[in-house]
Amino acid sequence: MKPFYQKLVTPPSQSVIIFNEEKPHFTVPWHFHPEIEILFVVKSSGISYIGDCIESFSAGDITIIGEHVPHWWKSDSKYLDGTMNEGIKALIIQFDKDIFGANFINTPEMSPIKDLLEKSMRGIKFVGKSREILGKQMMKIFRVKGVHRITELILLLDLMADSNEYKFHSSLGYSKILNSYDFYRFNKIHEFLVTNFTKPISLDDISRIINMSPTALCRYFKKHTGKTLFSFLNEIRIGHACKLMIEENVSISNASYESGYNNLSHFNYQFKRMKKVTPSEYVSAYKTGTVVVTG
Repeated sequence: MKPFYQKLVTPPSQSVIIFNEEKPHFTVPWHFHPEIEILFVVKSSGISYIGDCIESFSAGDITIIGEHVPHWWKSDSKYLDGTMNEGIKALIIQFDKDIFGANFINTPEMSPIKDLLEKSMRGIKFVGKSREILGKQMMKIFRVKGVHRITELILLLDLMADSNEYKFHSSLGYSKILNSYDFYRFNKIHEFLVTNFTKPISLDDISRIINMSPTALCRYFKKHTGKTLFSFLNEIRIGHACKLMIEENVSISNASYESGYNNLSHFNYQFKRMKKVTPSEYVSAYKTGTVVVTG
C-alpha cells in the first residue's frame, strides 16, 4: 500500500485538468501527485484515505487535497462486487498552484486563496450548506472553457477560503512530515498500520520495519504527530468500526472483532473515549438523526 506517484498529463490547450468520472467504482489506489485536487462526490460511498485520516465518504462530499498528499477513495463493496446497478459519479479538478504565478498569488486580494492552498496540505472537507454552494460552482466550471474556466476556478477557491464550514482530514503533524525528508519513514509506519490494523500489532512489529527501538519509535511518533502510536491505531480501528456499523449494518460485537479488537469491553472503552458516546448510542443517533454523527 505504498503510495505511487501519478503522472497527470495536462492537455496542451489547458492548464486545469477536469474529469467527469462515471464508472462502476473508484479505481485509482493510494497515490499522490504534485497537482492540487478538488473532488466532488456526486454519487458514491466508501472510505477515504487522506494522509493519516481514514473516514467514510458519501454523496455530496467536497474535498480539496494539497500537492503530494497521498489519497485514495475506496468504493464500498456493493460497488466493487457489482451488486449496485449504478456506478459512481464524481467531478474532479486538478491544477498546479503555479498557474497563478508568484506575483499574482502574493497579491493582497489572493491572500485568502493562498492560505487555503497551504491549509489543503492537510486535506479539507467541506460540510453544511457550503457543500451545496461549492457543488454548484464546481458544476459551473465543467460547463465553461478557456479563460472562463480559470476565473470560475478562482471563484470556487475564493468560496472555499471564505467558508467556515469545514474540517481537516490529516493531523498537523502529518502535514509537517509530508514536507520533510522524514516522510518516507513515517509512511512505512502508516502503511503498516493501515494494512494490518485488523490484526494484533505490537511495538516490536512496527520497530522492526523501520529499524528503531520501541522506545525511540514512541518518541518519534509522538514528536511528529502529537499523539501516541496506539492512539493513532485506535483512531483507524474505531473509524473502521463506525463504517461497518452505520453503513453495512454490522453488529457491534462483529464490528469490534473486524476492526482488530478481540475484547468487546476494551472496544467499548476506546469507542466512548474517542466518540464521547457508546457504540450503541452512536448507531442509534445515526439511525434516528437525533445527533449529527461524524468520523
